Amino acid sequence: MEKKIVVAVIAFWLTLSFGSGSTSVANDICTEAMTRLRNCLPFLTTTAPSPSLSCCEAVGWVSQHATTTQDRRDLCKCLKSASLAYKVDPTRAKELPDVCKVSVPVPILPQIDCDK
Repeated sequence: MEKKIVVAVIAFWLTLSFGSGSTSVANDICTEAMTRLRNCLPFLTTTAPSPSLSCCEAVGWVSQHATTTQDRRDLCKCLKSASLAYKVDPTRAKELPDVCKVSVPVPILPQIDCDK
């Protein structure tokens, strides 16, 4: 199972790296966020009853690094794509910041409009 997640994350990174018109800084932020947030997948895909400590730390990292409007847009687009690719449960995604006790400026929701 874990091997499948790693392969999916690598495939997602390659898609972002080669298939997007984003700047390399945007890709760097996205790559780092995805690396850190991979620990949240068990919770976000409804297989774990609660997020791990490393997941909550990753949510905190996202909160700290989404400092500019452009950073928030880039992370939003990245997380939106990932949430669709991994079939993230929208209810769990909405609950995650509260469960981790972290305020985030970038929601992890598939239906979010990242340009607003």
